[in-house]
Amino acid sequence: MRGHGEIARHVERVVEVVEKGVSLPRHTAAQDRLARSWKRSLSNYQVDPSLASTPQVVTAQELREHRDRLDAFMRIAREGLDRLHEQLLPSNYCVLLTDASGVTVDFRTVPSLDRELRGEGFRNGTRWSERDEGTCGVGTSLADGQPILVHRGEHFRSHNIAFTCSSAPIFGIDDRPLAVLDASALYSPENRDSQMLVFQMVVEKARLIEDAFAFHSLRDYWILQLGRTPELMNVHTDYLLAFDDAGLFVGGNRRARKELLQRGSRSASTVSDLFECSANDLLAAAHARPGQAIPLRITDSGERIFGLLRAPDARRRAPANLAGDTPDLNGCNEARGFGHLATGDSRVRTNVQRALKVANRDIPVMLLGETGTGKEAFAKAIHDCSSRHKQPFVALNCAAIPETLIESELFGYRDGAFTGARSKGARGKIIQSDGGTLFLDEIGDMPLQLQSRLLRVLAEGEVLPLGAEQPTPVQLHIVCATHQDLPTLVEEGRFREDLYYRLNGAVFMLPPLREREDIGTVIDRVLEEEAIAMGRDSLRLAPETRDALIRHGWPGNIRQLRHAMRYACAICESTLLHASHFPPDLFFGPRLMSGRPVREEALRGPVPAPQQTEALPQLKEKDLRLRELMLETLRRNQWQVTVSAKELGLSRATFYRKLTRLNIVPPNRRDF
Repeated sequence: MRGHGEIARHVERVVEVVEKGVSLPRHTAAQDRLARSWKRSLSNYQVDPSLASTPQVVTAQELREHRDRLDAFMRIAREGLDRLHEQLLPSNYCVLLTDASGVTVDFRTVPSLDRELRGEGFRNGTRWSERDEGTCGVGTSLADGQPILVHRGEHFRSHNIAFTCSSAPIFGIDDRPLAVLDASALYSPENRDSQMLVFQMVVEKARLIEDAFAFHSLRDYWILQLGRTPELMNVHTDYLLAFDDAGLFVGGNRRARKELLQRGSRSASTVSDLFECSANDLLAAAHARPGQAIPLRITDSGERIFGLLRAPDARRRAPANLAGDTPDLNGCNEARGFGHLATGDSRVRTNVQRALKVANRDIPVMLLGETGTGKEAFAKAIHDCSSRHKQPFVALNCAAIPETLIESELFGYRDGAFTGARSKGARGKIIQSDGGTLFLDEIGDMPLQLQSRLLRVLAEGEVLPLGAEQPTPVQLHIVCATHQDLPTLVEEGRFREDLYYRLNGAVFMLPPLREREDIGTVIDRVLEEEAIAMGRDSLRLAPETRDALIRHGWPGNIRQLRHAMRYACAICESTLLHASHFPPDLFFGPRLMSGRPVREEALRGPVPAPQQTEALPQLKEKDLRLRELMLETLRRNQWQVTVSAKELGLSRATFYRKLTRLNIVPPNRRDF
């Protein structure tokens, strides 16, 4: 608690500096910055220097919104935050990260001083801008865009005059401030110079975080890491520069933008503007000496520098106009991911092309489609063609696990967390998938309580196992799947709207097997795989049987086809598969493409045209017109409800209600 005398002396000093022009001790650039900040605090923001109350804290909802805006950045910054905290913890410094508005979005405490730190305002959600607090480490570094040490009485508000704060701003590749890294202590020596080492550590970590985020932001381009010492290139980078396929620079880290791209009165726009070589030369050298530093010479100065070239994340091959047949150095490969899947259907092919573009982006993926359409295989293909392909792919079916067990399966638990728990605990699916891909099948069946916990994991990038006291950081990429109508579940309150929009990044609709243009290819491929698995690769389908399989409705889609084919391969004693080798209820079951069983004679000839056998209910004329319009739209869009509803300007929920009221049934359930 600040004494009245101490507060009065501080206020008097502020008035002398701001209103009477008295200089702060030691006329240095830092002291001049502090004096200007004091003037802004009093004159521009009308902050009261005598206030001894704790800083303002935003609401939990507001904090989530501030964090959401920095989602990708926070995951990258977390490593630097943790390392700085580890280094400074023995000296009782807390470490915090704020956004560009000065709100604390991540915080590392000192366990022995946690209650006292929180009492003084050091916690998530605290506002530290100059507008709120006057001169302070975070606020002032944001105001003038430079690192600063604000020591004890250099703070503006009397509440803060016991603290020492070392802060450094972090900028994006557009030169706008993203965040501030700060290390603060409640108690410190009077001598300001005692904090210089901590200040330099904060500045260095902020630069490393800034460079890491620049690398992340430019990962779609060719990235050139530059340094003057080739032996240190893999662990230390002075400059980052990114260029596109035409050799044009698209950005870099702040140091590269200031020292390399802007050199005196001239600026470098292309690789050949800056170096005595072209982009083609760079790519050829990187291919010839992979992983080795390339010696370069700067054009106007003749200075020697060394570079390492990194390929774009999502590139399947090097561009022909730059590298000819140079193979991809580090990218997404369709053959590695989707090569084993049939992609003859135009909708499947479009899905694959789009998936290749988002596989290495920080975008959650949602797969929609009927049960058995191959959603898990598609998710695995996305993982395999991504830069995460060497990391784990972990799948969890939310509908297949009892509600009482899904929490421990997903989040894991520590030993003794509950009765029956393993003695050593268990790593949950989230931690198992760290750095790789987590596939959540049937996400619509996840209980609401777990939806809230999953949303928190996605927002904060860390998971708290059952019975644990400290969360575990995770790098999480989620692919989820469902056959349910999630917007309807949201309307009914059975699925969280905020989680839906968090997961609904890149959406892929997988067509049912009966609608696929390449159904014959899928059947042939499944037969080949099952026959080889049984050591019977000579098995073939009789022509009439293959035709019957193509005409079948396949309510269970590819999963049903695979099980049926496996059964047929197992019981067939010859090399030719006939209808009699397939499960007895397959062709005589109640749900086929034509809406009625296929008799044996149908296997030898064409399927007769379907007939409308059910009378329509009595409908008004306007309802009949609407019914015809909906049918026409559905047929044109191959019975895709989402597309048809959007075309007619209806929500999916409304569209489904009208389907029921107007007796419109999909063709796999009844003929039209």
